[in-house]
Amino acid sequence: MINKRDSSELEASFNNQPLMPYIGARLVLIQDSKASIEVNFDKRITQQHGLFHGGIIGAIADNSAGFAAMTLMPKDREPLTIEFKINFLNIANGEKIISEAFILNHGHSIFHAESKVYSISGREKNLVASALVTIKATKKVKEVK
Repeated sequence: MINKRDSSELEASFNNQPLMPYIGARLVLIQDSKASIEVNFDKRITQQHGLFHGGIIGAIADNSAGFAAMTLMPKDREPLTIEFKINFLNIANGEKIISEAFILNHGHSIFHAESKVYSISGREKNLVASALVTIKATKKVKEVK
């Protein structure tokens, strides 16, 4: 039996990342093999046309996949992305974006995930990007502070 993290440990790990609070990201779902991250619109994270920047979309696609994988890892392992491919499918001009990730397949140390990023405007939910992410379960590294 794998000694996995509980939801409060996963949330603490998410909140320990400087980038996610900086861009206003919130972990809105975390359960076995799934994770979702949401970001409200903020002009400071847009590109020159006023749309969500592709880097922000990619960051939450990657991070939600990592946390989906982390739900299945032992406590002494951390997710590390080793491959990432994203397709931008539509403009992201909504009130917020949300990345919904799930694990497609995994072994002991390699996890394959898919993240779908949606732009939300009112009740409309439009697919704006799809990412395939390969994650390695690595030994914990003591954080430098």
